[in-house]
Amino acid sequence: MIVKPATNSEWVFTPDICSNYVSDDVYSLSSSSELFKLIVDIIQDGISVLDSTLTIKYANTVMKHWYHNKSESTSEKCYQRFHDINTPCEVCPCIKALETKQPQVEVVKYQLDNKDLGWQQVFAVPLLNKDNEVSLIIEYVRDITLRKIAEDNFRDLEEQKSILVNTLKNREHSRDELEKIIVNNVERYVKPSLNYLKKVVKEEDIHMVSGIIDEIIFPLTKTRPSQVSTLTPRELQVASLIKQNCPSKEIADRLCITKKAVDYHRANIRKKLNLKREDNLQVYLETHL
Repeated sequence: MIVKPATNSEWVFTPDICSNYVSDDVYSLSSSSELFKLIVDIIQDGISVLDSTLTIKYANTVMKHWYHNKSESTSEKCYQRFHDINTPCEVCPCIKALETKQPQVEVVKYQLDNKDLGWQQVFAVPLLNKDNEVSLIIEYVRDITLRKIAEDNFRDLEEQKSILVNTLKNREHSRDELEKIIVNNVERYVKPSLNYLKKVVKEEDIHMVSGIIDEIIFPLTKTRPSQVSTLTPRELQVASLIKQNCPSKEIADRLCITKKAVDYHRANIRKKLNLKREDNLQVYLETHL
């Protein structure tokens, strides 16, 4: 037998068939038991044949490879040979097949020397005699360790995803609650204070402070049209003063910039708001800012 790694990093078992099974007579080969052995030895899953007492009658190359440190006797029970125990396995599809006379399948741990080496999917197919009694059981064993690892990893990822989604939902809920508190406090405390200050401070100064506060809480209120949200902080300051019907020279003095800079910002604001030549900027800002 030749054992070599395949391109997918799994092991491929290649029996040495050239010297043992060569025959010039194709019919003779096809009608012999040697063909059966050849086929099951080439199969990359484990195959064994048991009698009704779970005694091993045959085991293919893969089964021998998996349990290489065990005796190759064909008179041992499967649980003795493959699992090194003296009683049948707790989860045994072969026993179920004996009881039900129907094919069975189970997923079991692959153990050797009391060590868990992976997972196997075991199929047990009963063969019935003329008296409808089980005479043999074909046991087909597939190594599904990689699949189980992938399933477990996927399950872990799903759990982590669920935890993350719940965490984000909780954070979003907390953020929404905080936004409500901030907006409510502005309405209850800040704006009444500004109304009071209007009595002792110049109204235009109050308008400027009010505009700045509106800018601070805008990310929470989200009440602007989308075009206004494209304005820069300086353009928003200019727009706030235009809204108050301040001329360009006054805006320049308040913001400590030149009148030319104010006119430049005014033009940019009109462009970003998609206003036509005949549209009144101050009226638009009164409605949308």
